Amino acid sequence: MRTQGVAVVLLAILHCAAAGAEGLESTSPGLIGERPNAGGGPTEVSVDVYLFDIDEINDVTQRFNVDMFVDVEWLDERLALPANQQSGGNRTLPLDNIWTPRGLIINDRGLSTQLPRVAEVDDLGNVKYVQRLSGEMAADLEYADFPFDIQRLPIDIVSYRYSPDELSFSAKGRIRGDVDAFSEEGWRFTILEPEIGTLSIPGEHIVRPRVTFLVEGERNTRYYVWTMFLPMTLIVFMSWTAFWLQPNLVPPRVGISTATVFSLIAFGFSIRVSLPPVPYLTRADTLVVGCTLLVFLSLAVTVIGSRWASDDRMGAALRLNAIARWAYAALFFLVIAVALLR
Repeated sequence: MRTQGVAVVLLAILHCAAAGAEGLESTSPGLIGERPNAGGGPTEVSVDVYLFDIDEINDVTQRFNVDMFVDVEWLDERLALPANQQSGGNRTLPLDNIWTPRGLIINDRGLSTQLPRVAEVDDLGNVKYVQRLSGEMAADLEYADFPFDIQRLPIDIVSYRYSPDELSFSAKGRIRGDVDAFSEEGWRFTILEPEIGTLSIPGEHIVRPRVTFLVEGERNTRYYVWTMFLPMTLIVFMSWTAFWLQPNLVPPRVGISTATVFSLIAFGFSIRVSLPPVPYLTRADTLVVGCTLLVFLSLAVTVIGSRWASDDRMGAALRLNAIARWAYAALFFLVIAVALLR
């Protein structure tokens, strides 16, 4: 997945901190700058995501809007209280004076926070930060199968400071949400398992731990069947009707063929402007190109048949009409098959 143009915006839930509790020297530089268990294995960080809503997927900008809760937890035994001070409750510790995993969402394109940036810490040093985030996120969408495409919408989190030897994301992290309640109407959503891996920066020999939460979106094709494929079929078969007219009826035959050419060109353009410019043909493009070739072929056959009729070759013109009726229909269904099955 691409990371070009990553906005360097810190994930608030991973950059929360604490100020003093009783008996805690909250301003200690070591408490902030040195990770827990620095002499041992990687510090484990657990991230859970709850999706309230995905309210828009913009095909042109390749972005989607989310509203979500993110819960980040880790253990910092340096924040544990002595046994005689433990009460069984949590302390609320605000801002910037405890260690955090130094994380960011690399496909953030304008998320805003809605809750105070404070951490809850229990007597044993378990740190929990919960934040509500809403706004735009980027997605690398693939349109080769449009409008029958299935897209992956990521929430891509990395620790920008620590290596995989120093910090690891827990495999217990989960993403949840009521996908049937999402506002975006043109898609069917499925929540996938998180992917834990690394982010490498080419040429810099930098590797960072990474966890990617994924929602799969399947485009609702019924809308496109009625608004794209059905009108295109009608345009193509409007051109087909020219073969059912007598070859010597030149004006109506040529008029039908030329009208379908212009109609199909305009219709294909309206489809393309709904997508970003991509250097490959989508399934919809394949259908538009195939149908365009068909209507131009229809125009050519119509002109040839009319010319033969005007040259007293009516028999040949009628035979050409008869062949074209069925060949044209067969070629149209071939175009449909290529577009759907390629």
